Amino acid sequence: MARRLIGLDIGTNAVRVAEVEPGNPTWVTTFGQVALPPEAMREGEVVDPGAVTAAIQRLWKELSLGRGEVRVGVASPRVLVRTVDLPAMAESDLASALRFQAQELIPIPLEEAVLDFQVLESVPGAAPTPAPEHTEPGGDEPPTEPGGTPPTEPEGAKRVLLAAAHRDTVDGLVGAVRAAGLRVGAVDLIPLALIRSIGTGVSDEGVGAEAIVSVGGGVTVIVIHEAGIPRFVRSLGVAGRSLTDAIARDLALTVDQAEALKRQGDRAPEDLARAAAAAMARPLGDLAEQVRGSLDYYRTQPDATTLLRVTLTGGGALSSGLPERLHDLVGLPVDFAAPRDHIAVADIGFPGDQIPSLDPFLPVPVGLALGGLATGKRINLVGGDGRGAVDRARVVKVAAVVGAVLVLGLGALWWVRKSAVDTEKERLAEVEQENERLQSKIASLSDAQQAQSQVEAIRAQVQTIVATDISWSRMLQEIARTIPADSWLTAFTGSSNAGAAVAAGTTAPTGTGPVTSGSATFTIVGLDFTSVSAWIQRISTIPSFADLWVPSATKGASTEAASSTSGSSSTTTSGGRVLVNYTSNATITSEAQSDRAEQFEEETP
Repeated sequence: MARRLIGLDIGTNAVRVAEVEPGNPTWVTTFGQVALPPEAMREGEVVDPGAVTAAIQRLWKELSLGRGEVRVGVASPRVLVRTVDLPAMAESDLASALRFQAQELIPIPLEEAVLDFQVLESVPGAAPTPAPEHTEPGGDEPPTEPGGTPPTEPEGAKRVLLAAAHRDTVDGLVGAVRAAGLRVGAVDLIPLALIRSIGTGVSDEGVGAEAIVSVGGGVTVIVIHEAGIPRFVRSLGVAGRSLTDAIARDLALTVDQAEALKRQGDRAPEDLARAAAAAMARPLGDLAEQVRGSLDYYRTQPDATTLLRVTLTGGGALSSGLPERLHDLVGLPVDFAAPRDHIAVADIGFPGDQIPSLDPFLPVPVGLALGGLATGKRINLVGGDGRGAVDRARVVKVAAVVGAVLVLGLGALWWVRKSAVDTEKERLAEVEQENERLQSKIASLSDAQQAQSQVEAIRAQVQTIVATDISWSRMLQEIARTIPADSWLTAFTGSSNAGAAVAAGTTAPTGTGPVTSGSATFTIVGLDFTSVSAWIQRISTIPSFADLWVPSATKGASTEAASSTSGSSSTTTSGGRVLVNYTSNATITSEAQSDRAEQFEEETP
């Protein structure tokens, strides 16, 4: 009997499972879905584990599936995917190299992250990707190293897909599945699953790439691939749920009623359909604009392959007017995915005339199941190379223990030598005058007092320094979660007031409003001047910043591949699209400070 693989898609509105039998053709032998209550999932992450577990158990019972191994998918704005070019080396050495550079490649503290990678291809003569000072949130494109060009690697390089997720995101997903009595074989990336199930070659249309846009309930996944090789991955936190919420709000309906009305579309009564379309107009436009912004960003990259078409899938893609809006915005053919062109559907208990309605929901679970084959590009965020973070933490702990032992050993040696000196002093004291012995002790005590004073002075300086220490990694995470989707951070400079505090010998006064801990300067690229407003509104909500303002922003003439510079702002256009570059300044508040001061107090006797 042929091996059967199971893919489990835990979406915002429903849990879906597909059991496939690989072959030529590949057969879908089982498919089913069970609805989830509202807010059980949010932006691809488990919020109510009990509700998710109950839905999985119900689905397994209804389909009479065995308690076997499943492959689960993850897609969230907090799952980062990027490509990295590293010098050609064995794959085991690549794992070590990525673990060593991981903190510079992703804006997630290693102790909070799980990592895995997949070698995509060999790139002869390519230059290894430099480790960035900061990583742009939500994208996989590496920023250019400021001030120079990275050294070339004459023997070529390996292009590697690196995936990183917050550990609590993966743990929540895996925990809900395991609580249902299932074994999790892998936590794969939904973008890769989409490529497996519906990604097609474009050789008939010329050398180029395909963009797959999967609009789910809470997350919109965008993946651009070239002949199955992922080139760009991004997850947006705006999707079909925002349309449902708009209908519920404007028409005073429950979420379930609004979702049903949205799915009916033009089949609903004319007055309700018209009111629902009006309510969805703004969020639908926002969704289309964010997709357009992501595709435009890809197309402006210097090594981007020509984008030939856009393929839509997911339940949210059925929203009336979305394909037409995307076509008008991106100027490319926009078609719905046809998974049954690549796979065959067996008798799965649905009437024949209902099978076509499953097309938007088949690609993710089928693609996850196909990840169990020993072909194609796969990521596993369960037991992946995230062990590097643990290994590094273990090395740090061992180094600390070794250092402590060394200090104790030196202290013991010092004590032995001191005891010998004391013994000699006692012998000399027998023949010396009492007055000389007392003077020697007074001098010794004076030296000890001076040393103690020096220790206290150094400790006071350290306390002053750590009192103004800034947690840069947490600040970058706040920026990554908050930055508007139509803006891209190209440079960031931050400075701390720690030096000034040390020079003054004091810390900033308290009780006089927000404490200024430093300053920050950003350089941003936006799609329009509305991006500047969105930047100010969103970044101002971050507690780490205050007094955020934009001194200048310039938008140039709409010409092909034009570039102009004015002051500290410049505008670059590509393909007729005008981009706005602007700078923004802010003061860094005491909310950005780290907890090193408390740690120092706890660790210092």
